[in-house]
Amino acid sequence: MPHPRDKNFSLRHLSVFSTVAALGRISGASETLSRSPSAVSRSVAIVEERFGRTLLTRSLEGVAPTPEGELVAARCDIIKRELATLRDALFAENSGDLRPNASVFDMHVDVSRLRALIAVHDFGSVQRACQLLGISQPAVSVSINHLESDLGLRLFSRTPSGMIATPAGIAATLCFKRVLSELRKITDDVESYNSPSSGLVCVGGLAYSRTALLPEALKRALRALPRTVVRTVEGPIQVLLGAMHAGDVDFLICAHPNPELLEGVAVEPIKPDPMRLFVSADHPLADRAALSAEEVAQFPFVLPPFGSVTRGLLDRVFMDEVGRPPTGSVETSSSAIIRYLLLHSRQISFRSTREFEAECDTGRIRALDLAFDLPDRSICVLQRCGVRHTAAVTEFLDLVRDVAGEA
Repeated sequence: MPHPRDKNFSLRHLSVFSTVAALGRISGASETLSRSPSAVSRSVAIVEERFGRTLLTRSLEGVAPTPEGELVAARCDIIKRELATLRDALFAENSGDLRPNASVFDMHVDVSRLRALIAVHDFGSVQRACQLLGISQPAVSVSINHLESDLGLRLFSRTPSGMIATPAGIAATLCFKRVLSELRKITDDVESYNSPSSGLVCVGGLAYSRTALLPEALKRALRALPRTVVRTVEGPIQVLLGAMHAGDVDFLICAHPNPELLEGVAVEPIKPDPMRLFVSADHPLADRAALSAEEVAQFPFVLPPFGSVTRGLLDRVFMDEVGRPPTGSVETSSSAIIRYLLLHSRQISFRSTREFEAECDTGRIRALDLAFDLPDRSICVLQRCGVRHTAAVTEFLDLVRDVAGEA
């Protein structure tokens, strides 16, 4: 959620604060930035008010960042790198049009303008963006026009059906989402200093994590991290990876994905995950032993989504054994849907051994006894390379690792 004091907050103040912290003098920052000492001091005061802390200590020798100020300065450096990366990417594609000295690259931009661009990109409409942001349509349009004029590039194509982001608009949106993510993390960093960790942790979880890891990690977090809010996000792996790259998701828990999805992603295996074929207790195969792949392939499957790692593992097993993949009329990763179909039809499902433990204990669902081997998956934590986590994210991730190590 946007911070209540972000409405008219300019990143320019953070840029000024970062320069003062690096140079150690108001006067030095004044000369470097070509701003009056009073204007520099005012920006520092605005930043301190925004984060509710004294961020610089003053003395006759100059100024120095407090520990909280060092946390803010570190996030400022990340924001500067993100904007520099955007400038380089836009220059590579639009060298003749881009204004390389655009003010946005120096953090001279209001947060409200970044939010406006992101909202128009995500919703494809100025009208819907203004409804989300609670501001007028002219205000949103002015923000987009200002950014386009500053960069010298079109960020959207205006069409009768709505606003379509250009490649430059897509790149800018990704960068600005990361910038706003870092701004949120500054608040979490500062409020967690010398205090129990606090702030938001956003975890992307696929089926295994929702049944085998996250519930126990969340239970422990309620006790160990009482000032932390944990948000779980579900969806296809491609969507979750996109959200992670944008800074909207801190890390993902999933089976090791296809390598082509892992550019810029750090992969940490945390647990092997044995797989089985499951059926209901009254399925014709439920009581049979040493089943062949040919016998199993005669029955319909609830298939993992096409293109998923689990689907690839399943298809390869049956291609190797019988020369054809299993067939079925339903593709889903929803545990609830799979459970219902197993219990009320003659479907077979290829799932983790952890997923139906309760039903297997009561005998309602059974794992088939097979004469051929099934592969294991590797459950992993995925993080964006080079990301700087808040204390709350780091501590919750440690809880996830602890649960994985015990399970």
